[in-house]
Amino acid sequence: MSTKQTIVVIGGGYGGLAVSQKLASKLSKSYQIILIERKSHFYHSVAGLRTVVEEGFEKNVFIPYDHIFDKHGDGKIIQGTVTKLNKNDLLVRKNDGEELHITFEYAVIATGSDYPRPAKFDGTNKEDGAKEIIRQREAVKNAQKILIVGGGPVGIELAGEIASVYGNEKEVTLVHGEDNLLSSGFPNKLRNLLAKQLKDLNVKLILGDKVDVHKNNIGNGLSKLTITTEKGQVIESDVQFISVGTKPNTSLIESLNDSLIDERNQLVKVKPTLQLDLNDEYDNIFAIGDIVNIPETKLAFRAGLHADLVSKNIFSLINKKNLEEYKPMKETIFVTVGKKSGAGLLPIFGGIVVGSMIVRNLKGKHLFVDRYWKEFNAIPE
Repeated sequence: MSTKQTIVVIGGGYGGLAVSQKLASKLSKSYQIILIERKSHFYHSVAGLRTVVEEGFEKNVFIPYDHIFDKHGDGKIIQGTVTKLNKNDLLVRKNDGEELHITFEYAVIATGSDYPRPAKFDGTNKEDGAKEIIRQREAVKNAQKILIVGGGPVGIELAGEIASVYGNEKEVTLVHGEDNLLSSGFPNKLRNLLAKQLKDLNVKLILGDKVDVHKNNIGNGLSKLTITTEKGQVIESDVQFISVGTKPNTSLIESLNDSLIDERNQLVKVKPTLQLDLNDEYDNIFAIGDIVNIPETKLAFRAGLHADLVSKNIFSLINKKNLEEYKPMKETIFVTVGKKSGAGLLPIFGGIVVGSMIVRNLKGKHLFVDRYWKEFNAIPE
């Protein structure tokens, strides 16, 4: 009786979920597909910001992993943390303390990034995450003045959620280091439209200025605090949200071989095929999602595109066929401003800026909640 060979996926975020299901659908008759993830539930971070204003919304963003392979062939989930990675084997410490040694033929690293709350959460279980969300929501409810540091997509969407629900009841201030929202890589028409929508909701924008988070002793962000910006502006707030400072989780690959880490941005060097880029030494290991050094905005849907390519390429390696190369698509983004407003950029005709109607219907009203519960083969509470 032959023993199946193994493919491991490390990390159960958007990319890890997608690649696990695609590999299981294609290869589970001949390969054992193992997903390793430390958390008990997937956190649907695209919808996470709405939890700070909508009672009970946390039930929508924690999705159990139990049934992800129900319609995608056989697969196995191990809840734990990989503590050591080699070319063809790894060690994982399960959440119950047991340590496992796993050998593999192929691996996909999808460890994602750390981001300040409420876009991500640190706990390993739903209960702890829900308690943190409720604390944040209560703090926002009781606050008069709210400070948001960072005017990227997360900062804009967070300001929009709060201001669209509470209106003039609360003073919302957003500080962003650039002279307009988002980054200079986006068209001014998009940036100006988002700025106008926030101003229409009475969000105060302080642009071209920065807040030193550490110098101003911003702790958990749920206490009254007076901060001073780099240009000397004094801001009083009851609650503070930090929407800058994304940290890619690349320590596992760094421990495998530190020359795989790009010193400029601490991201993982990958070939166009999304294999680790160190000659041909680690061609059996792929990386996807937020951790890779592909020059594109780090968004959930791109991790899905990476997953699609990597599943095809692993299939091609097994069958000794040529691999495909990843070609980043033109910049695409939808930024919501509450449920009803927002703006976006479509990658057609050189980039078309779209407004509230399209963004509201495609994202703002539902934030893809139903889609991801369906992809996890799970039933909402």
